[in-house]
Amino acid sequence: MVCLAIAVPSCSTSGHPSGASATSISSAGPASPGPTDAAGLAGLLHRGISSVSSVHLALNVTSPGQTINGEGDAKLASGTLQALDITEQLGPAGKRRLLIVDQATYAQVPEAANQASKPWVLVTRDSPNPAVRNMATSLEAVRKSASLDHFSTFASAAQSVQLVGKESLNGSPVTHYLVNVDVAKLPENTPGRQPLLGAGVTTLPIELYVDDQGRPVKATQDITVQGQRTSTVIAFSRFNAPVSISAPPSDQVSTT
Repeated sequence: MVCLAIAVPSCSTSGHPSGASATSISSAGPASPGPTDAAGLAGLLHRGISSVSSVHLALNVTSPGQTINGEGDAKLASGTLQALDITEQLGPAGKRRLLIVDQATYAQVPEAANQASKPWVLVTRDSPNPAVRNMATSLEAVRKSASLDHFSTFASAAQSVQLVGKESLNGSPVTHYLVNVDVAKLPENTPGRQPLLGAGVTTLPIELYVDDQGRPVKATQDITVQGQRTSTVIAFSRFNAPVSISAPPSDQVSTT
């Protein structure tokens, strides 16, 4: 379960993450000018994201008893996901590969969990397989995480924005922000919004790193879910690199 860009039900916050020590980023000097309010940060991100046509993403989610690592590529238009190819390591359960092409979602699950006769499963909300229906619901959050435009949406809904300063990430300069998102201000279709509000969670803290072109390159969050801590890190790189993503052959896809 991830609450960051991948917002999900039943999350409660445990405060801001612990800054540089949580992200292994060392300070590169005094803070430089940058947005210090929600509108300014949202505008910066919107301008930076609008020119991104593809991106490489890597994520790590650590929660009690489970660690998920994922890496893949996404194609975007104006920051919105158009296609995705990502492989996730689901701890000892094995690997799961996801493809999103032309609004259709395909999953290649670990062999032990694959009840179909074909390597790929078409993931739909009306699938006769209850496990696939559940996957369809959970993957709505994956779509959001791979899109970049939700970062400007989160910034627009910020209750507060703190400019921490200029730092270095993988040898490149970034600007570090602490953002407290007002959950009630998020669009109603944001995954997890209603359950969060129903649980009394009103703010979500996000630690965000933005490059000099206004593009998000890393975001982190520590949350507490029913008394248990979950840590999430998502990083973006290889902006606008050539990416080819296509659907699996139809004869390799099960619809049941």
